[in-house]
Amino acid sequence: MAELTLKDKERFFKNQDKVGTVIINHVKKKGLILFGQKATNRQLPEDLRKDTEDYDIMSPTPRKSARRIERKLDRKFKGNFYKTKPAKFGGTFKVVQIIGDKGIVDVGETKKDVTIVKKKGVKLASLEFQKGQIRKSLADPESKFRHPKDREVRSRIKIAEQRKDMKIIKPTRKRTTSRRFNRKRVPRNLRFNLPPFDVNPNVDF
Repeated sequence: MAELTLKDKERFFKNQDKVGTVIINHVKKKGLILFGQKATNRQLPEDLRKDTEDYDIMSPTPRKSARRIERKLDRKFKGNFYKTKPAKFGGTFKVVQIIGDKGIVDVGETKKDVTIVKKKGVKLASLEFQKGQIRKSLADPESKFRHPKDREVRSRIKIAEQRKDMKIIKPTRKRTTSRRFNRKRVPRNLRFNLPPFDVNPNVDF
């Protein structure tokens, strides 16, 4: 790996505001699910949002998605500025910026029980799902290191829910099976009572 020059680093620092756009556009295009604080912020009033630079994403193929995001960021910055590596938790992959060795994206496998809402074309893990994850974390002694953060996020969500003018989008469960056959798309005269196909044994097909 060639060492980055000062000119490379200058270009990287100058275009930091484009990182989020690249990531969100990929999430939107591929139908991935944004969760964690970034997803929570998009469902809360502006005054209740918490600043964060980390993106948490669910994907049916975490490693593949992380590598794609890495390559898209490198193309955007015109250089080798990012790398992908396994995260602390099994099955999760982290996209890390080489300058400063700073993780910016965690991509984990899509959870079967996730419920989603959609805002501006981006799938978000619902606030109900996020609250469920917080409850699990607070009940787990091994997650004690993140309990203060979880309680803070829970408080922000509760405040939003108590506001009369706050509209919480009703979540839907992620579709885990293939789409069912839609009868409405089939012309009425083709749905039932189709005439039998008259096969003439004397005709050579």
